[in-house]
Amino acid sequence: MRIDAVHLARTLVLSVVLLAVGCKDEPAPVVAAKQFASAVRSRDTKAMLELVDAQTVAYVEDTAEGASDQIGGRRTVQPSEMLQVVDVDARFATVKAELLAETADAATVRLTGADGTEHQVRLVNEDGAWKVSLPTPPKPAGMRDESNDD
Repeated sequence: MRIDAVHLARTLVLSVVLLAVGCKDEPAPVVAAKQFASAVRSRDTKAMLELVDAQTVAYVEDTAEGASDQIGGRRTVQPSEMLQVVDVDARFATVKAELLAETADAATVRLTGADGTEHQVRLVNEDGAWKVSLPTPPKPAGMRDESNDD
């Protein structure tokens, strides 16, 4: 019996594909946290804005609108311009991501960098999508607080 090299190659490829499909995928909060870490590392503020929760987006949009008003409308400040990465080294490379806790509405993921640095990322589930929940500072003086409008 002669084994055809093409048949053997096809069988090996099919075996690898089936093995990969059988492996368990990473939990969705872990995937979202890693995507956010990648956007932070590359300083891609537009991608970061797409990966954060609605509360953070609303805060950033309000802040951008306030900044546009403060410069007299000479230009419109984009929400992505209002994001600034602090306390995270641009060289931070995730080597391990661990789901610490998960409920239907929230999750916490620990990201470990190549240098051993750890960051905990809090996520919330919004309409079936996991979004990073960032702490938002108080609104700057002089900014509207629409929650208190009559």
